[in-house]
Amino acid sequence: MSTPLKLYQFPKVWGRNVSPFTLKLETWLRLAGLPFVSIEVRNPGKGPKGKLPAIEDGGHVIGDSTLIIEHLVRTRGVDLDRELDRRARAEATAFQRLFEDHLYWAIAYGRWLDPAGSDAIRASFFANLPPLVRNVVPIAVRAKVRRDLHGQGLGRHSRDEIYALARADLQAVADLLDSGPWLLASRPTMLDAIAYGHLANIALVPVETDLKAIMLRDFPTLVAYCRSMEAYLARLDGQTSEAAV
Repeated sequence: MSTPLKLYQFPKVWGRNVSPFTLKLETWLRLAGLPFVSIEVRNPGKGPKGKLPAIEDGGHVIGDSTLIIEHLVRTRGVDLDRELDRRARAEATAFQRLFEDHLYWAIAYGRWLDPAGSDAIRASFFANLPPLVRNVVPIAVRAKVRRDLHGQGLGRHSRDEIYALARADLQAVADLLDSGPWLLASRPTMLDAIAYGHLANIALVPVETDLKAIMLRDFPTLVAYCRSMEAYLARLDGQTSEAAV
């Protein structure tokens, strides 16, 4: 039996994986049926690219969720996108950019710079740190997020403009989903892991920003999609447990 992969990711908060990128990778691994051991890491600087997630596979540590998945497709022969034609693969790439290079930054803004989100983050993300550190670290992280958002470009807009742009992202995803259970095929693909990683971290966490309100009010199909993914993963996990007995 092969050694399970080691998945390095942030500790759970509110009982959930609260990083869109680590949730993406964890979901992909579960969909692919690849066993892994989750190792909680608080400092993302310990990752090979200074970020999380990362995996250790046979003594090799690999960073970046997309590069990790590409590695596992090559080495494990498991490709969730195997049924997609060229057009669907093009759509998958375009929507991956929508999620990871645009909507992600609106989520970051809501969590760290919007007071409605930053208060919840401060109270939950750093609760187990020593008092002095607990007061200093959120300020430093918030300053870094502000710089990153300004450099990326989204942070140069007003709060209302940022959420309006994010709403357009959600509309595009809802239009792609339409009435189907999954975004591109009859079964989940990598794009579904990406989508769930981001959408669940808007709708299913207690960060009460206008972005969450927009999703709950205007895009109930996306909220239902997140719930469907959770139920699907639970069934897969149950099947895996039965097979191991």
